[in-house]
This record gives sequence, C-alpha cells and structure tokens, in this order.
Amino acid sequence: MKRPLYYLLCAIACTSMVSATMPMAAIAEAIRPRATAEQQAQADAASSDTGKAEDGANTSAAADTEEDGTATPTGTSAANTESANGTAATPGTPATPGTTAATDTPTPSLLAQATPTPEAISTTSQTTYAHSATATQNGVTFTVSWNDAPAGTATTFHVTQANGSSQAKARMDVPTYWDGGSQESVCDPSRPAWASYHSLGTAGHDFTFDFTASGTYRIHFYFMDNDRNDPQNDKGIYYLRTTAEVTVNDAARPSVTQIVNGAVNLCRQQTNGSKYDMALWLHDWTLDQLEYDHSLNWCSAESGLTRHQGTCESYQRIYSKLLDAAGIANGRITGNGHTWNAVKIDGKWCQMDLTWDDTSDN
Repeated sequence: MKRPLYYLLCAIACTSMVSATMPMAAIAEAIRPRATAEQQAQADAASSDTGKAEDGANTSAAADTEEDGTATPTGTSAANTESANGTAATPGTPATPGTTAATDTPTPSLLAQATPTPEAISTTSQTTYAHSATATQNGVTFTVSWNDAPAGTATTFHVTQANGSSQAKARMDVPTYWDGGSQESVCDPSRPAWASYHSLGTAGHDFTFDFTASGTYRIHFYFMDNDRNDPQNDKGIYYLRTTAEVTVNDAARPSVTQIVNGAVNLCRQQTNGSKYDMALWLHDWTLDQLEYDHSLNWCSAESGLTRHQGTCESYQRIYSKLLDAAGIANGRITGNGHTWNAVKIDGKWCQMDLTWDDTSDN
C-alpha cells in the first residue's frame, strides 16, 4: 500500500513543478485547437490581397422625355482617358485597321469580369459629378449623375429627384451597345432585374454597370411618381425617361467589330480559304470565347466576346458576325425559345447550333 501512495505523491509534485515553470499563455497556445490556428492563417492571407484597376472611359450625356416632359443635358463634354494597364492578350487575334471605335486593336482579355445586372449600393456622399442628364415633368425633376470610371470597373449612376413625392421611383433599363455596326442590347430585357423600380426617397438611388468594350453604350432610366390613392401626393408621372451615354475608347479593350475582324484575318491565314474550312475554324474559335450563361442575363455579341458569357443569342450573333465578315452567306433560325445559325456552304444550306456544340458547358 505504501508504494502506490508514494508514486501518486511523486506524480502530483512533478505536475506542480511543470505548471510553475510554464506561463499560462504558453499553456493556452499549446492546447489551442489546430483548426483555429489554420483559420487565422487563412484570414491573414486573405487580408493581403490587392486589386488592379484599368483606365479608359469617355462619357457624354443625353436626355429625353415622354408624355410632355422636358429634358436638359448637362456636362456633355467627354473626359478622354486611355488605359495604361492593358488586360492579358488572347493569342491569335491580331489587330485590324480601319475600324471605328478605337485607334488601336490589341486582343481581348478572356478574363473580363462585369456586373451582370443593375445593383443597388450604399448611397454615396458625393455631391458633384462630371456628367448628368435631367428630365422634368409636372414640376418634378429627375437627374442621373455619374463620373468617368476606368473601363472594366463599375460605373455608378446616381439617381435623384427634386420636388417629387415619397412615391418617386426609378429603374435602369438594359444598356445597348453600338460600335459602328449593328446596335444590340447587352443583356436580356426580360430578366426581372431590369424591370424593377427602386424608391428614390430623399437620398436617391445608385445603379452600377461595367463597360467592357470600346464603343458607345446608351442607358435609359425610367421614372414614375404617382399615387392614385392619395390625390394630394399624386404627381401624375407614369413614364418619364432620361438617357446616359458612355463612350469607351480604350486601346486595351477593342470593339466587337475589331475583335471579329481580327478573328477573320487569322482564320484566312490558318485555313485554305474554302468556305467549309473557314466556317469550321470560325465555329471552333467562337466556342473558345465564351461559356453558357446560366443566369440567362447576357445575350449579346458584346457580352460573349468581352465578358465571355452568353446565352444562345450570344453564340448565334457572334457566329453570324464572323460569317458576314468572312463573306459566307448565313441566316438565323429560331424555335422553342432557342436560336441558332443557318450557313450556306458549297451551294447548300446547313444548320449549325453553336450553343449545343459547346460541349465543355452543355
């Protein structure tokens, strides 16, 4: 009985000596769970990330109204800036002289990112802007204001009202894009985000959008201020519109026409020039440019070639532009909410569905 008691007393004494020599902080660190230390390391790494901005956006303002409204554009002179930091070039897309939107034609980045839909952000404290467009009706004035922003970063459009009621609302319509060729809607206007009105209140509301290609973008803003249930508060404004135009001239962000012409020039160099070989080459090149947009928002050649996202509309429009530039007869086929291409090769028409041919995503 004495020996076990002796061992017990020795163990207690050793423990007391270790506790006396090790600080409490060291003891706590030694017993801290491993997961906590790893989480802290990840947090430290995340806090060190930085971003890069690209320059190059020119802006101008225009305004128009409906139903007896008047419009006054201000700040219409554009502030010209050029990109100092070009995005990564895509091999095999040479520049093409003689296009309309930009003076230089570097190849497009395959990593361009963009804000997909108009999005509310915290109300800005800024009170002065480089550009604005106004519309007035029934004594109420609606104003859209914005500053020049580097191409590829979000431009904020600040919308306010003066002399309106608490019912005043606004929405941002789908931007349209034009670079000397055909005009197109960048996004699908049927998506709910583009039809949603937001209350202006006294602070206003902010919308954002990214401009990713050289060319001209036009954005309509729609306003309403009415309350049939409260005649004293009814301003009678059901449809009032003002328009903002933003012109991008950035050497690092070529226009859609420049990208298309560059691809066709490369196609001529890498094929035997037959319509069959060129149509096949341009088909495969298109599939390398974009992935299917499952949000169903992006639907243009602009979005497919500069944001690298698009629905069947993007696939069909890009391929049609390429075939037109290559001198190959083509047409558009639609059915069951889908669209694809018809192509005339060696005197015969065939159908080509690039959306479903993009096997990496479909």
